[in-house]
Amino acid sequence: MNRTRRRFLTGGAGALATATAGCLDSLGSGAPSVGGQSDDSAAATASFFTLADFARNVAGEALSVENAVPMGQHGHGWEPRSDITVEIVERDAFVHLGIEGFQRWADEVVGEIERNHEGVASIAAAEDVELSEYGGHDHNHDGGGEGSHSDDHDNESDHDHDHGDHEHGHDHGEGDYDPHVWVDPVRSRQVVETIRDGLMEADSENAETYEENAGSYLTDLEELHGRFEEGLAGRDHDTVVVAGHDSYGYLGERYGFEIHTPQGVSPETEATPSQIAETVDLIEREGIEVVLYDHFEGDSLARTIAEEAGTVRDVAALSPAESITTEWDAEGLDYVGQMGEINLPALRAALGAGS
Repeated sequence: MNRTRRRFLTGGAGALATATAGCLDSLGSGAPSVGGQSDDSAAATASFFTLADFARNVAGEALSVENAVPMGQHGHGWEPRSDITVEIVERDAFVHLGIEGFQRWADEVVGEIERNHEGVASIAAAEDVELSEYGGHDHNHDGGGEGSHSDDHDNESDHDHDHGDHEHGHDHGEGDYDPHVWVDPVRSRQVVETIRDGLMEADSENAETYEENAGSYLTDLEELHGRFEEGLAGRDHDTVVVAGHDSYGYLGERYGFEIHTPQGVSPETEATPSQIAETVDLIEREGIEVVLYDHFEGDSLARTIAEEAGTVRDVAALSPAESITTEWDAEGLDYVGQMGEINLPALRAALGAGS
């Protein structure tokens, strides 16, 4: 994007303050504003919490980033007010996943930007990430899976499928490809690199800042990957039961464990009695002692299964790392925090790692 067209060059403090004030209501009641927020800063919108957090860590004080989705709600389930497009195009950049169908409203915003707002940078954050088909995650890895926490993750851009712009009619729970790439810290590095490159291209005057900030955050993600590799080593078994829909396939694929869910991939479906019975049989056969559940879906199904399975001693929450609660925000549990402080301990317990 040519900076002469947007506030990246002009500053436009008064216009930006007005536009930002108008955005806050439609961009999600309670949606946290993240990133440097100064009167003369440029502004961007991210289509859900995780991308906002990634963009904040790249942008620093050079760019304020607004999370479009209200606090406590998932990116894939939230529907905005009809005027959100008008408000987003008043900003300088729109960071979205780039997997068609994951957030249909975001697809519509991208179409409007492409047709009528060439001055707005549209950053498809997952465009270079290798996707897996639903049910097609390959969990057969040694320990850390696909190498180590070195730069060999860069090779993942050599896709087994020709995704192009991921225009495969993906729909959460209905499409062919799993969009939850961010639960894998290695794929998250690729997402951050794409955001970095998009901001550097759009805002060349702050390119050095974006590159430096991204470098620091990429190191944090590399360390997170290392923590998972080390923390999940020496486990008792390779099967995790998640009593909810399966958002964690890329995580299991990365670290070499199988994920069993009685509910399937859609959050709208409910587990049947036969699916629950099959899950209980699996738990008892594998000697699983801890059943996991999605924090945002609740523990009702997990506790039902735990009561039926003789080997289960506890249930524990996972975070899909797709949203944030007021409590987590106060505790500083951003993406890295949720992955490292919620998901890693829960998975260690569920896999019997270090026991």
